[in-house]
Amino acid sequence: MSTPPEVPDSPAELAPVPEPEPAAEPSAEPVAEPAAEPVADQRPWRRSRTALLLVGALLLGPLLGGGVGYAIQAQRPPTPLPPIQPATLPSYPAVHLDPQASAAIAPKPLAIDGDLRPLLVPRPAGAQDWDDFGVADTGDWETAGQLAQETGRQARDFQQLLTGGFRRAALITWQQNGVKYRVQLIQYFSDAAASAVSQAATARTTGTPFSNGMAGGYQAATTPDTYFETNEQFYYASAVTRRGDLVVRVEAFGTAQMTADTVRDLAKQQWERLA
Repeated sequence: MSTPPEVPDSPAELAPVPEPEPAAEPSAEPVAEPAAEPVADQRPWRRSRTALLLVGALLLGPLLGGGVGYAIQAQRPPTPLPPIQPATLPSYPAVHLDPQASAAIAPKPLAIDGDLRPLLVPRPAGAQDWDDFGVADTGDWETAGQLAQETGRQARDFQQLLTGGFRRAALITWQQNGVKYRVQLIQYFSDAAASAVSQAATARTTGTPFSNGMAGGYQAATTPDTYFETNEQFYYASAVTRRGDLVVRVEAFGTAQMTADTVRDLAKQQWERLA
């Protein structure tokens, strides 16, 4: 009979026991430590002493100077002021005003304060009647509505006359040698004399200025115009001047071109009659 194999008593006897590894020898080279980070300078910032001294000098200088000046001025004796002398009031002799003497030396009012119709220039010899296109009667008064109707811009001109201080107007008309003439005296209230000044200034700017101290100007068209109601053409000439608050306006309507001297001379005659 064969002999059975021997069975180990424990599992530890079955596995081989590993041999221990030899211990590692220490390295001869030293190990480098990590470099330490630089620490920021924690010292507080200090101002410059020179700057502080300058600032202090600037602040203390005016104070010390003002204090010294005040102390010196306080020690001086006060300067006496001259005595106050009241102004001498003018004296006028007491006289009684003579009403007649005062009226004699007062400036005489112009004739334009009266009736305007006698002041119109007379119609030249040999002239014929003209009805002013049926608007107004010659040699008579003229209303603001009639004045506006003559221009063809009735609503606008009527409003301008009333708001501009229109007072009254008179006219005279005639025709001679194929030319129709219209002479008007248009007066504004004294507190609205600027309207008369404005018309004369406009005529002086747009036309030829008058001479000899006359305000305003005169002109004559070189191209024909057309009437509002018809297709009939005409040449136009006008002159505008003033004396105080009274406007002198001369107009001419011709079938041929006219010279400006015609209305200029007529306006001068009318202006001289107002003196």
